[in-house]
Amino acid sequence: MRRFIPRWRKMTWVFLIVNALFVLWVAVGISSRASEDCATDPSVTSGVLTESECIAASDVGTGIGVALIFVLWFFVFVVVSLIWLMSRPKRRSCPVCGEDVKKGRTTCQNCGHDFAAAAKAVTPASPASE
Repeated sequence: MRRFIPRWRKMTWVFLIVNALFVLWVAVGISSRASEDCATDPSVTSGVLTESECIAASDVGTGIGVALIFVLWFFVFVVVSLIWLMSRPKRRSCPVCGEDVKKGRTTCQNCGHDFAAAAKAVTPASPASE
């Protein structure tokens, strides 16, 4: 049976959900501007503002609100990214059998692959001194 949901870390899911919520928040903030209510606004009907001034003022308020959401999004993005980086798994995958091996071990418990020997084989030789 094929797996359709990726096997990501929990913090990766938190990262994606937080970003999706901020995208939704920005979209809702832009779509629910108050300029649509300017025709019935008391300041317009009493003659304090014209309807075009009311629309311009509410659009500026929407812009400021969306800009503040972006600033908050940036700071939350930085914090969640740092948590994501610091919570990396302490394991690596064996290149032979694919099992997870705890970092620091030099051999795979499942197949016996020697990580130290493989690293020495890949390391280029130092240049000969003249």
